[in-house]
Amino acid sequence: MKDCLVLASIASRKSIAVAKSIKELLKLRVIGVAHTNHPHVFSRYFDKVHIVRVDRSNIRWVYAVLGIAEEHHCRAVLPIDFVDFYMFSKHSKLFEELSIILISPPHESIVVASNRVKCWETLGGIANFPSQLLLEREDNIENVYRLRPPLVVKNLGDNSNPTFHLDYETAIKDALSRAPVLVQEYVEGIARGYYALAFNGTPLLEFTHQRIIEYTPIGGASLGAQGVVKDPRLFELGRKIIKKLKWNGVIMVETRYSDEKGIYYVIELNPKFWGSIDLPETLGYKFSALLVALHLYGYNYALKLKKKLKVRNSSFVWLLDALRYIPKMPKVWLKLVNICMRSPTQCDIDLTDMPRCIDQTLKAFQRFKREKNNWIQYLDRSREQLKIWLDRYRKFLLNPSRVVVIDFDATLVRLPIDWNSVRRSLIKEGIIYPWESINRALTRYWLTDKELYHKLSELVKHYEFSALNNIEVIIPLKLIEKLRERTKICIATKQPVEIVINTFKSLGTKNIFDNIVGRDSSWGPIKTTLFKKCVELCNAEEAIVIDDKIDYLIDAYRLGYTPILATSNSYLVAKSYRLGIPSGEPEKIINMLLEHTLSYATKEP
Repeated sequence: MKDCLVLASIASRKSIAVAKSIKELLKLRVIGVAHTNHPHVFSRYFDKVHIVRVDRSNIRWVYAVLGIAEEHHCRAVLPIDFVDFYMFSKHSKLFEELSIILISPPHESIVVASNRVKCWETLGGIANFPSQLLLEREDNIENVYRLRPPLVVKNLGDNSNPTFHLDYETAIKDALSRAPVLVQEYVEGIARGYYALAFNGTPLLEFTHQRIIEYTPIGGASLGAQGVVKDPRLFELGRKIIKKLKWNGVIMVETRYSDEKGIYYVIELNPKFWGSIDLPETLGYKFSALLVALHLYGYNYALKLKKKLKVRNSSFVWLLDALRYIPKMPKVWLKLVNICMRSPTQCDIDLTDMPRCIDQTLKAFQRFKREKNNWIQYLDRSREQLKIWLDRYRKFLLNPSRVVVIDFDATLVRLPIDWNSVRRSLIKEGIIYPWESINRALTRYWLTDKELYHKLSELVKHYEFSALNNIEVIIPLKLIEKLRERTKICIATKQPVEIVINTFKSLGTKNIFDNIVGRDSSWGPIKTTLFKKCVELCNAEEAIVIDDKIDYLIDAYRLGYTPILATSNSYLVAKSYRLGIPSGEPEKIINMLLEHTLSYATKEP
């Protein structure tokens, strides 16, 4: 008889990828245990399924899974979700007494990795974390004022339940209502993860990914992701962490990457299977099978299996899981459909596992009303923060010493440049690293080597000049001229000033801006510097900043300016709205400013 393994709980989207990996590579019988009725109980990837309706945080769950393992004469139990890892490892002696192998890190390791404060204290010397503090009671409220809004309030454990705040008062009120909590400065950036299967603090198998779409626009598990992210700094960060923790087992390091700063901020560690496990598994990175092999057959056997793996790069979308977007943002779901159509095997629709897929689809449709209500709550939670933004907006309208700072490319106009092609050319010439963006390279050289900075800037300018004959105007220039009658306007752009001036010449118009600050203005390419120079040159006391990048707008808010996101992307609109930052199409933003600057003397905006 084949060796037998119990997976618990399979009422988790991760369980299918885990079961497939183990069956394909190790040919084991897989027994699934679910704590509730779930589409996965119909999957063909489980040889036998048990449903045990008990609270997984109760020891009865441990006894139930052990009983099923004994019934089927299984050698080992593999947890799936965090609560499974936590509870089984906590009661690991029960497994030892029955000679059943528990495939899990030690309980003490899980506690350290999952506790945000302990993790921060342990890894602070080797990893960057958002500026943050532990708020336990009212007597350390004053410390919150050392942080810079926007702020995030999070629970300490696996269920972080984050809330977002543009001011101190709402953040403190929320934090005290559920203390102890972690209060962090919000970090905007590219969501990237480092995965590892480690043995004694050394990675046996590694993978990195980047999220495309998340459960909600502000964050959550992946609904679309791609990998591998070939940035050696991310691999280096992950390796340092698992070495410091002397980690054994699977772990994910969740980060936010600031492209301009070139910094990876550690958001949390996940000492369990991660929600996007399907992505590496379908690309040949068989984490699940190697983990089981390591525990059942030893390190050398697992190492031999690893050497046989054939891996590749691609994306994966959870199309069935993403049905939740249909009642709220159908365009997001259609975007994932397009990705799935390009790579049909890289999504969670499995034609060989139709009973599970059909049940999952039916349950998704049944949840539509609940999803819509959740979406309404998501939007409602933003209203209080929008009121805070509105207070700052009123100050701008009331102050005659003001300036509108506006981005150039993708906000005022659109330069028809294939930036991916430009980047490949620059990599080929050896002037930027294969893993970095042009934006990051410009900032890096500005801070380290001015000569190379100017060389790169000139190379990029060649492509920018070639695009001048086909520029698309996003905001009609007549609107800009009207707005300039009521407020000063300054362009803050990563393009050279020369490109901006020649753009308006090609459009047959004069310079209609008070100032233009670009990457060649002797102040470099860093957006916060460009914003500040605009305000300084215009001698303004209040400023509105219009940009198409949320991370730059977060920086603008921390400088005391009033940010507005320029975009027609509904996903980004919902994300910025949750932070309390309004957004819209650039032309509509200018029309709003025209209306309010004209009428504010007699009525509220």
